[in-house]
Amino acid sequence: MRQPQSLTDCSLALHTDEYALTMAQSFWRHGQTGVACFEMTVRSLPPSRGYLVAAGLEQALAYLLSLRYGARDLEFLSQRGIYSAEFLSVLEGLRFTGDVDAIPEGTPIGAEVPLLRVTAPRIEATVVESSLLALMNHQTMIASKASRIVAAAEGREVWDFSLRRLQGPEAALGVARAAYIAGCAGTATVAAGARLGLPTTGTMAHHFVLAFGEDHEQDAFEQFLRDYPGRAVLLVDTYDTLRGVDRAIAASRATRVSLAGVRLDSGDIAVLARLTREKLDAAGFTSARITASGDLDEYSIDSLLAAGAPLDAFGVGTMLGTSADAPTMGGIYKLVAQARGAEMVPTMKVSSAKQTDPGLHQVFHTESHDVIALAEETLPGEPLMQPVVRGGAVCAELPSLAEIRERCRVRVAALPVEVRRIHEPQPWPVVRSARLEELRDRLLREGGHRTGVKVA
Repeated sequence: MRQPQSLTDCSLALHTDEYALTMAQSFWRHGQTGVACFEMTVRSLPPSRGYLVAAGLEQALAYLLSLRYGARDLEFLSQRGIYSAEFLSVLEGLRFTGDVDAIPEGTPIGAEVPLLRVTAPRIEATVVESSLLALMNHQTMIASKASRIVAAAEGREVWDFSLRRLQGPEAALGVARAAYIAGCAGTATVAAGARLGLPTTGTMAHHFVLAFGEDHEQDAFEQFLRDYPGRAVLLVDTYDTLRGVDRAIAASRATRVSLAGVRLDSGDIAVLARLTREKLDAAGFTSARITASGDLDEYSIDSLLAAGAPLDAFGVGTMLGTSADAPTMGGIYKLVAQARGAEMVPTMKVSSAKQTDPGLHQVFHTESHDVIALAEETLPGEPLMQPVVRGGAVCAELPSLAEIRERCRVRVAALPVEVRRIHEPQPWPVVRSARLEELRDRLLREGGHRTGVKVA
């Protein structure tokens, strides 16, 4: 059985908020180490989103199953003067032994739906909160943005060009992976090709052309065509875009190497694309493709295509890799049940505007909406939450990226048009089952003293 793949070579054991460790020590000290159940949800959809695309699960599992506190981690913690030697010994031997249930990656969901559930001894479930949220929030955020950009492109290729604009190169693999799940053709990040097997692409930078000087732009193109026959896409806007197109055509003729395409990175892309297409076609270069780049997103792509711009592909960087219009994902990891003797008691947070759903949950997907229900319920629709880890070991066959990508394509296409539209989308409807609503109401009335409700 294939094991989940991490995107980093370093230990994430200390990638946690300090309060997770101080709480864990307090729980341990006082014998509060029974089983606890936490679920990750996103409270509300980000602006201009009708749905989210679940992503990041494989890396979340890789993190959980490789969780180790090494000698250097323990040495650092011992120097803090906060943790006892006995508790550090507990951390030294700590391994994830719990269960994980999750919605499959590539599945479109609405707000408040549990993406993932961890059921484990309380200390294990506590120390993993921060990294789990970081992994799932990040890739879900990017996949959700990329899905909209891919939809706007209407079947034209979208390539991830985001590496240079990310919050550090460490983010690149997660961005490339999530974007590919959502339908991007691939990435310009070479490491994603090496690590994940994603298709990679590249054109050229302006400084390649500048190295030859304005009067020798054609020489730059000829050199690149000879070096990379059959795949050279020439960047034509370093000086004058339309003159650059003429020189690209001349360079192809001079070298007798076919021109794969040109890239437009500035100016009025809609106008320049039409004029570029006319020049290429008139010269017999009907198969040469036109790629656009330069701070593109779903809105600008939608506008370009609505204006009739004859574009074949898009390189999208900043707006994709940072999800610029919605750069945060409000994922939360909240206690939903905890052991009281042999019983798992439903638990909820009741603070104003931050209430959580008590109990373990299943999500039933129908053509018109999703239903959040209690895990023991059986309702019409497809149950989305699936077991993926039992007793600290993978218990389900992990899908390939290609399979996750296809799931995303099919399921997003099945969403109503008003949920998928670029401008002012309607949120995908999510409702609660009658039994879950009854449990919420009962726990709110009882105030938690007999049921284990957490009053925050």
